[in-house]
Amino acid sequence: MVKTFTYKAFGLIIKSDFEIPELLVSGGTPDVEIKIGEAPTKLDKIINKGVMYQAAKNEFLLEVNNIAKYYVANGNQISVKLLKKEIDKEVRLFLLGSAFGALFIQRGLLPVHGSAVKFGKSATVFTGLSGVGKSSIAAYFVSQAFQVLADDISVVNHNLEVVPGFPKMKLWNDVLQKLKMHDESLEEIRPDMMKFQLPVNENYYNEPLPLKNIIIINTKNSPGFEFEELSGIKKFNTVKNNTYRYRFVQGLDKQQDHFQVLNKLLPEIKVYKVTRPQSPLLLNEFGDFLLKKLNLDV
Repeated sequence: MVKTFTYKAFGLIIKSDFEIPELLVSGGTPDVEIKIGEAPTKLDKIINKGVMYQAAKNEFLLEVNNIAKYYVANGNQISVKLLKKEIDKEVRLFLLGSAFGALFIQRGLLPVHGSAVKFGKSATVFTGLSGVGKSSIAAYFVSQAFQVLADDISVVNHNLEVVPGFPKMKLWNDVLQKLKMHDESLEEIRPDMMKFQLPVNENYYNEPLPLKNIIIINTKNSPGFEFEELSGIKKFNTVKNNTYRYRFVQGLDKQQDHFQVLNKLLPEIKVYKVTRPQSPLLLNEFGDFLLKKLNLDV
């Protein structure tokens, strides 16, 4: 009998043909099955496509050169065709990133491109453009004994809760050094990349929490911190645009589902645009500003 592995992540029970050490071991009837197998060369009824992906109703195909092809179907199955000799951290990186992102959209969930932290009895998600400091500020709060639910992708379920992802964060070396979190045992997420995977087991919260705030981080070339609470169409468009892999939504024919979940969520939460200096990275000061001005820990 072929050995399989069962995990829980993002509120889903996941059965896999191969080991995914990033995820937490679980049991139960699987919601999603991941198999090593074939993937189509192209989809039949493509609605949208990019350099690395094709998307159609209930189907998604991602090809990462020299790593793997990922075929995601019906929100409950992923087939991985290896383009290298073995399943390694690079294969898992794209599985847990874009392939999972497509899976969440197929299931009508809201994946936000950001990190979720527990404050009080609710969750706050930090989002924004790549490199703006989403994981960095979440890691700062971890260093201050707060708990993280997810890094990079924060999934909001149909009950408007952030569901826990898995207990690891991806952080650049300079942030790890600044927070005194770096040690030689940390593994690079890809070869020759100074970004590392940080386990946060003791500071990981593994139960769903209602979403209270979404904070969009921006940068500026001047000192000081600023914030603005968003409302109306600006609030809607800002959260929509920070959906993880939003460009997949149209191709997967999920615009209506996506609109409905945003329409349900946005009246229940606050959305803030927060602007910080581009450099230096003042994590202590930024974290203190967020806690005091936005009353996060109330």
